[in-house]
Amino acid sequence: MHSLEEEMRELGSSGTLDEAAVAHALALERRSLFSVFDELRALLYVAVALVITGVGIVIKEHLDRIGPLTLVFTLAVAGAACYVPAIRAKSSEGGPSAVADYLLLLGALIVSADVGYAESQFHLLGANWSRHLLLLTAFHALTAYALRSRLVLSVALTSLAGWFGIERGPENLSPWHFATPGLGLRALVCSAFMLAWRTIARHANAAEFREIFEHFAANLAFWGAVGWCSDASMRVVGIVTLLLLAAVAIRRALRSGEESFAVYGIGYTAFGSSVVVAQVTDLGLFGATLVLVIVLTAAAALRRLHDVLRESRI
Repeated sequence: MHSLEEEMRELGSSGTLDEAAVAHALALERRSLFSVFDELRALLYVAVALVITGVGIVIKEHLDRIGPLTLVFTLAVAGAACYVPAIRAKSSEGGPSAVADYLLLLGALIVSADVGYAESQFHLLGANWSRHLLLLTAFHALTAYALRSRLVLSVALTSLAGWFGIERGPENLSPWHFATPGLGLRALVCSAFMLAWRTIARHANAAEFREIFEHFAANLAFWGAVGWCSDASMRVVGIVTLLLLAAVAIRRALRSGEESFAVYGIGYTAFGSSVVVAQVTDLGLFGATLVLVIVLTAAAALRRLHDVLRESRI
């Protein structure tokens, strides 16, 4: 394997690079220095998930002894404590670390659980109980903008989607009927609202914030279209909507080089088409064959788009 050590030393000898920069470059070239940032973020995410799971288990097992009021207060204190490192890091020169950012995520999730639990126990909003999701959306959005946290912005958008009612309807019994036409429409409306939010707040949105809005909006819009595909009365509209959204997503991928949008466009279209086939044919031999053809075609299209995007980056 070709090594660039000699060229790096020459750059150092000529004064183009200082001694520290040369030492850093040589360490990278020799693979004695490498990044574990992605691994650290994955471990932190797992840690947050485990803590939230543990909190849920503790609440379930000891609720009678703890009492609802004590539990609400304890969760509020624990959530507030998770915000402290991120608030302190905001004033530092380097900005918040990955650990502080994930502690902030943990705090946001605890606050969400605490507010939801308080509403279920004390019915503070009465018949308008679902509005606590709007309050959480506003709180998490303010926190995300104040502390520049993409993770907390994701929690805010999730709360917003929850308020719009993006969930599986309990009346659906068939495994292929997982959404009603109303839920599909609300998913699309929620997606449009997120894009409008991104546009209105474009001056306050950092580039990474705009990406969060776009990815959330894309997934919700596609799920809304797939929901329509699962309903006999909206099946044609769902397929047409899927194709239109896929065209927009693939065009976005080709223009920006973001392969994930190509995956959305092709993957969701293949999934929605497979749902329609499964409903119409009850997944007999003919239906299973059609689903297989759809999957293979989608895989080939993704491979082709991957090659095109890779060539465009060279």
